[in-house]
Amino acid sequence: MATTKAKAAVKAVIKAPAKIPAKAIKQPVARKTTEEPTYHMPVEVRDWIERTTSMMNHQKGEIARLKQENKELKAYKAWATHRILRSDQEE
Repeated sequence: MATTKAKAAVKAVIKAPAKIPAKAIKQPVARKTTEEPTYHMPVEVRDWIERTTSMMNHQKGEIARLKQENKELKAYKAWATHRILRSDQEE
């Protein structure tokens, strides 16, 4: 009789897995690509795009360099002005 009670207890513990609702299942997320989409285009157009992109990158670098140079020149002007004005007062 002990064996039938044990079998009944084991059957009671083991249950069928519950069904998962459709909303609970995660859908795969689309990955974002870092590459630009490629399109079929004539070679001349592709070359033109590459050339203009290169020019734009060069101009961005040139602008950054000129801004830095302008900042340094303004700092030097302020220092020189202060030094010249101070030396005039000493005389």
